Amino acid sequence: MGRLIALFLLAFAAPAAEAAAPSPPTRVASLGLCTDELVLLLATPGQLVSVSYLGRDRHETPLAPKARGLHGNDGKFSSVAALKPDLVVTGGAVNRFARALAERTGTRVVDVPPPMTLAELRANIRTVAAALGHPARGKALIDWMEARLGSPLSPSQTGLMITAGGLTAAPESISSELLAYAGIRQTGTPTGRVSLEGLIAAPPPLLIHSRYRSGQYSLPQEWIDSAVHVAGTRNIEVDGRAWLCPGPLAAADVARLRETIR
Repeated sequence: MGRLIALFLLAFAAPAAEAAAPSPPTRVASLGLCTDELVLLLATPGQLVSVSYLGRDRHETPLAPKARGLHGNDGKFSSVAALKPDLVVTGGAVNRFARALAERTGTRVVDVPPPMTLAELRANIRTVAAALGHPARGKALIDWMEARLGSPLSPSQTGLMITAGGLTAAPESISSELLAYAGIRQTGTPTGRVSLEGLIAAPPPLLIHSRYRSGQYSLPQEWIDSAVHVAGTRNIEVDGRAWLCPGPLAAADVARLRETIR
């Protein structure tokens, strides 16, 4: 994943010159991890003043090194108001109160709720890039992402992606849509969660383990390590940080999955 991120950042080190446009914002604050990742990928050096504390944590996102030196906020507008941002980027319902307060103070707000589909992800990228004053960077990011996705493949594998606590990706989720580009059809579970006993009783042909924060307590995942030994199941581990906010980083991982299951 580290090499993948390095190649990704290199691709955006020198964006093409953009047409004349209104002056872009110079004091941008993002109030959530998923929007943090978008602004870190699309903003130019010196344009950001704050991301959430999660966006500065290497355990949460591979992009944390790009946030080094930035103020870390708690997702509330009150934690960035003193920085006098000229643009605040929020992420839907999780930041609804922060958004309302920012708007009451006259601060410009761009809200990009979590995408449910790849089409919504592309729209979010365009929205954030335009708000930052860099539409060409948004197009470049989408092109970069789609070059790695390629075209959806006919399913060659039936799989089950699980995260901490045995949570599973819904068949209609953006994660499942991304898996389809690797030729993997995500199966559903009645409750959106699976147990070790359930995996043993009905082992999936392919188990995709999205490992994320192995030390967390709220969603224990120690038992999942036993799942890799379930008879009849092939196990593939992915960096859960890239799939936590399914977007360009997860899309880039699709190419690796596609090669792995061949």
